[in-house]
Amino acid sequence: MAVFTENSTGIMIEEACETQNPPTCDTDMLSFKAFLARWMAAATKMAPFLYDEVHTALVKSATAAALQCCGGTNGRMCGLKWTDGAVWDGTSGVGQQMAALEVIISTQIAHTQAPFTNTTGGTSTGNPNAGAGSVDNTDGLTNEPVTTGDRAGAGIMTVVVIVALVGGVAWMMIGE
Repeated sequence: MAVFTENSTGIMIEEACETQNPPTCDTDMLSFKAFLARWMAAATKMAPFLYDEVHTALVKSATAAALQCCGGTNGRMCGLKWTDGAVWDGTSGVGQQMAALEVIISTQIAHTQAPFTNTTGGTSTGNPNAGAGSVDNTDGLTNEPVTTGDRAGAGIMTVVVIVALVGGVAWMMIGE
């Protein structure tokens, strides 16, 4: 379970794994800060009164995350423990990179549009029945019953795709 807090300087911490010594983050936990940052930024578009508080928190975490991106053999790998300042925490991977990138990008939420709604330019008409029980053919397509020929064609195409996939994988695995 992800539990997020902030330290005394307002930097995001994933309590469930970062505070353990050594850190006990699993693969999923490494990307949770990315999702949190994205959702916090998106929330400011739906509830603008949150902007000042959320933006302040995102900027503090983004600054700390950017300082963490100084590790690895290339000097650009990002760690997850942003409270360590400009001292790389020794971890790297997709989750850490994603978390750092997302928190930094999320600071720019003020420069994006809010999602479209039915009153601000959205074009989806919606259907609360999701087509259940509908025989409405307004799209010009017919709803004819599936025939034996349709099933045979689908079976043949499935076999062709599987053979192509297996053949492609085998070809890539063959040494030079």
